[in-house]
Amino acid sequence: MNGQSLNHIQTLAIVGVGLIGGSLAMALKQAGAVGRVIGVGRSRVNLDTALSLGAIDEIQSDLQRAVGHADVIVLATPVNTIAELFATIAPAMNDNKIVTDVGSVKRGIVEQAKRALGNRFNRFVAGHPVAGKEKSGIAAATGDLFENHKVILTPTEETDAEACLTIKKMWQITGAEVKSMTVSEHDRILSITSHLPHVLAYVMMDFLSTSPESERCYEMAAGGFYDFTRTASSDPEMWRDISMMNKHHLLEHIEKFKKQLDNVATMIDAGEEKAIEDLYASAKHARALVTEKRKFK
Repeated sequence: MNGQSLNHIQTLAIVGVGLIGGSLAMALKQAGAVGRVIGVGRSRVNLDTALSLGAIDEIQSDLQRAVGHADVIVLATPVNTIAELFATIAPAMNDNKIVTDVGSVKRGIVEQAKRALGNRFNRFVAGHPVAGKEKSGIAAATGDLFENHKVILTPTEETDAEACLTIKKMWQITGAEVKSMTVSEHDRILSITSHLPHVLAYVMMDFLSTSPESERCYEMAAGGFYDFTRTASSDPEMWRDISMMNKHHLLEHIEKFKKQLDNVATMIDAGEEKAIEDLYASAKHARALVTEKRKFK
């Protein structure tokens, strides 16, 4: 692959040099696993910042030209724009190039890639690093962002095995643990573990902010409140798009969660103290197991 080995990428193009794309470039550079990084994006100011931080080596405004020079192309733009990029990069793709993405919803992206890339679809490896911060942009990027975090790859039957292995190695170099899932499994699981919690945090903050006693509540809020609502500091536009792209699974789990809340409300209203305590104890035990397994403190 133009001199590329599984442990070294000669030329990497990052399309969307923000938190995820910038952090990936930094991690690979720090590991000496990439020769040159081309940054592609709409904001010259952001790209200049990425250049000054050493995340990229070159700025390119022409996406096709960047793809033409790159061995690996990472699409790290918002989820609603990733699918639109495949038609643009398709003419510059060949069997020596690999394209991957970082979108947190896979179905629509994979379907569009298949339509746009045609017989080069086998060179697309769909991916999702399950890592991030509430802050966005290249200024928040760090080379250790992916350490001890999961990266999920969702290859299809058509995905080239060598391309998939290259992307797997790329993420492992960053310190991430790489897992494989089907597209549908990914979108279903992430709707529970990531998308629904974000919705709940946003709704909780909106609920409180519209309360007549909001200011008094803010004064009394402690660590539990801030822990629960932490993800409401995330980019609203990005999470709007994620919610819409994965709405089938998200709506299913919102309905299930509503039923669980109704059950708790019924227990409280009926004074079922033992049932409430049992539910809380079961939840505490479950979280303890997860915390121990993931080594979260």
